[in-house]
Amino acid sequence: MDRVNASLISCLDGFGCISIFQNWLPGALGEDVVLDHRRFRVIKLLGEGGYSFVYLVRELPTEENPAVSESYFALKKILAGSSEQLTAAEKEVQVMTQLQHPNLLPLLAQAVVPDRSDGRMLQLVYMLFPEGSLHDEVTRRQQTQDPFDSKDILQIFLQVCHGVQALHNCTPPLAHRDIKPHNVLLQRHKLHDSEAADPIGSQNHPGDDLEAQPLHAVGAEPVGSSYHAVVMDFGSCQTAHVDVRNRTEALAVQEDAEAHCTAPYKAPELFDVPSQCTIDERVDVWSLGCLLYFMMYSISPFERAVNEAGGSLALAVINNKLWWPPQDRHTAELRMLVQFCLNSDSQTRPYVADIISKAKALLQ
Repeated sequence: MDRVNASLISCLDGFGCISIFQNWLPGALGEDVVLDHRRFRVIKLLGEGGYSFVYLVRELPTEENPAVSESYFALKKILAGSSEQLTAAEKEVQVMTQLQHPNLLPLLAQAVVPDRSDGRMLQLVYMLFPEGSLHDEVTRRQQTQDPFDSKDILQIFLQVCHGVQALHNCTPPLAHRDIKPHNVLLQRHKLHDSEAADPIGSQNHPGDDLEAQPLHAVGAEPVGSSYHAVVMDFGSCQTAHVDVRNRTEALAVQEDAEAHCTAPYKAPELFDVPSQCTIDERVDVWSLGCLLYFMMYSISPFERAVNEAGGSLALAVINNKLWWPPQDRHTAELRMLVQFCLNSDSQTRPYVADIISKAKALLQ
């Protein structure tokens, strides 16, 4: 159960949780929350951020749905004391409700209610992923010296690419702008898990039935994949095509990227935005290349360069100096796929459809 709690907390960190508390929240334990005709009971506070709280909740039967199984979910409460905060939160909800794709984290229920300070509160319910994030899984495997093989890497990578492609195929296209290992959640398929009969490797304890629940949405993944992967955290999403016409607009785009994009996975054109240019959805393709490198080597490509040589991360990204281990267990074709994504020229960088095509060919 401790492993599950740690994984849940880690994956929910991506929803804006900063300080983690293991104690019960006074006044919230046992509270029932009704959203979209579904009833959820608050079990535990999992995390707290500046304006948000994330709880472990259990769904309860209702008169309208008496046969519901008592499964566990994540309830996120977002305090929106200003119109700007409400607009930002509603934008994320809008993205999640207009897109339904097996490789995007589904929003299961939502409501906007008054809070005690005359503001508004958004209440959002998500599926739980006890395996946590891709970052968690890579870290665990690094600690046990059991890294992903190339097949697992490509299968997970393809699913992330399909989720990103769903955003890019919107009208108008959307860019995620913050693709990174922390924003990919994984569910291991128990048929491929040697611990399927006893996921924690010991006798059952009170509350351990949490792991036995169907905690992920059914979705499509490559045949034989050991994992189901979904992209999460759409707070950074925005219209993909941005025409920059002067220095003022360039600085505005650059400042927005500093606020919403994670630096080691951020495309070079967002570090130093030209005064006249077009930014488009291919910023995500650069991030996908960094994510693929992370799955291969347990570190993002440009963090390694900074760690070894010192200096500026921005310069390392802009100079695009990739390091490859002299004795690499991965194929040259997989390294070429990373390089294909990490094209410094934003106008000749491939689209995600091109990446998917090459990744599929490597799996055959």
